[in-house]
Amino acid sequence: MVTSRDRVLAALRHEEPDRVPIDLGSHASSTIAVLAYMKLRAHLNLDQHELPKMYNTWGQYCDVQAEILDHLGCDVVPLHRAISSFSIYNDGAWKEWTLVDGSKCLVPEEFIPVKNDDGDWEWYEDGRMIARMPAEGLHGFTLFWAPMQGEPTKEKIDKLLASENNNFISRIKTSDREVSFLKQEAQRLRESGNRRAVLFQHAGTILENAQGIFGWDEIFVRCLTDPELVHYFLSALTELHLDTLKRTLDAAGDVVDVIQFGDDLGMQGAPLLDPDMYREIFLPYHKRLFTFVRENYPQVHVMLHCDGAVYDLLPDMIDAGMQIFNPLQTDCAGMDPARIKREFGDQITFWGGGCDTHATLAFGTESQIREDVRRRVQILAPGGGFVFNQIHNVLGDIRPENVLAMIEAAHEFGQYPIASEASLEELESRYADYWTQPFKALKVECVK
Repeated sequence: MVTSRDRVLAALRHEEPDRVPIDLGSHASSTIAVLAYMKLRAHLNLDQHELPKMYNTWGQYCDVQAEILDHLGCDVVPLHRAISSFSIYNDGAWKEWTLVDGSKCLVPEEFIPVKNDDGDWEWYEDGRMIARMPAEGLHGFTLFWAPMQGEPTKEKIDKLLASENNNFISRIKTSDREVSFLKQEAQRLRESGNRRAVLFQHAGTILENAQGIFGWDEIFVRCLTDPELVHYFLSALTELHLDTLKRTLDAAGDVVDVIQFGDDLGMQGAPLLDPDMYREIFLPYHKRLFTFVRENYPQVHVMLHCDGAVYDLLPDMIDAGMQIFNPLQTDCAGMDPARIKREFGDQITFWGGGCDTHATLAFGTESQIREDVRRRVQILAPGGGFVFNQIHNVLGDIRPENVLAMIEAAHEFGQYPIASEASLEELESRYADYWTQPFKALKVECVK
């Protein structure tokens, strides 16, 4: 019998298993917002024994419970590095929380945002407001503070990175308690008889940490005016990430199949930074992290979550050691999936790109969603090297019927051998204009 883990590992070896593996919720950029999840749970009317845990309070994402993974036929489970991305660690204590639609979930006990006079939620660290979420709470918090913005110095960098309280941007330092928590989670997976692939949510961002600490625009100014200081920061940051990698993978690496790094390097129409700047300043640190994992933990596959129009950067990412690319945001410039599958499909696995979330999943009919999934699967699935996942997360206002239509279509069209109408070259030509506005194109077809 083919297990879910067998299915995922075959895809990573660029083999064709019985069907395309499916992921919903293995990491915080492949999952579902808690509001949409509660609607899905109610729609399925499954017997639930406990409330779901909103482990990521920053983005409002929750764990997908085993009953729903079973019902949807999902093949991957997460291994958490800590409870909450907003805090250092909370010792596993949870409390009940009421969402804006009145449904209930669990949140970390130390999740204590406060409401301002407008009803918006604000998050404070050391008396300073660092992030805010609109009152409707659909899409999580936005960062409002960068500790190095204005006058960064090596001394300030050393002080910040040495502090235990530096994790509000993303996971930088790892406490001994977090490693202990990780060991317990790994042991739980070993003893549970888990048959799904395991993804370890490491993150280990380079550019995003620099943006959060220096400021989103300030870091690029510093790359031009003071590259020495930027390299000083990135080198120190990378050493912390390497320390975390060793301690966490030594603790739990025997159960880990995929480790997820994250760095958003693209916008809708172009890379976020000049490719030469990426190669000169940021790429060397990605390569150090990816190489460390591949040389010391060869059973663990390296995933990079990276949004946007990054076609020009893909060869560099592959050279750095990336084995899995997530999410393949096909509606961005240059991200035609047929072209990218043809050029890079023998070198990397595509994890995501299976459904357009900007418009089709959010606003489309079930038949439009089904057709969108069909087109993507026939391009990305042949020859293996594809794990089905939507493009980034299912947001809070998406109907459960649409989520189910997407997953059901992945099962229907993901059976090997994949039914494909034409070669990749022909599909690239046929759908040349489709990827930029798939929902608009499907609306026109339905009218016809």
